Amino acid sequence: MKLNFFKIIILSAILFFSSCEQEDLFEGIIVQEFDFGRCLPPFGNEPDEYVITNDSLYQNLLTLGTVVCDNYTLPEIDFTTYTLLGKYTISDGEVKYYKRKVIKDESNMKYIYTIYMKCQNNNKAEISMNWVLVPQLPDDYNVEFVVIIS
Repeated sequence: MKLNFFKIIILSAILFFSSCEQEDLFEGIIVQEFDFGRCLPPFGNEPDEYVITNDSLYQNLLTLGTVVCDNYTLPEIDFTTYTLLGKYTISDGEVKYYKRKVIKDESNMKYIYTIYMKCQNNNKAEISMNWVLVPQLPDDYNVEFVVIIS
């Protein structure tokens, strides 16, 4: 009897903690998610979409928001190889997970960056800049941003 009770407690704890984990996924041509850490918080002002294709635009990020850490320098990015995309989002509730996807739409000459947010209905709205590195954006391409909240 004690053994069954112990198994039920362990199983309940595993289900409780695993069901509340936040899991972020990325798909398509995303090379990696990009994190500035706590030194460069989400901006929350216009513009709320970023297509950064060179170092000059990249360094300009330091003038848009409040840098929290002293002597902060941006992580290096090789803009001959990559483009940095960012999209500011606010959730309707606590975000259980983000799924970020970028596809290359060759017929319309654009990258489509879709951000899916799975939210729990509560009063804990979250903000994110959703930074991702993708292969270098061709010169004649645009970026379309799409946000889907469920």
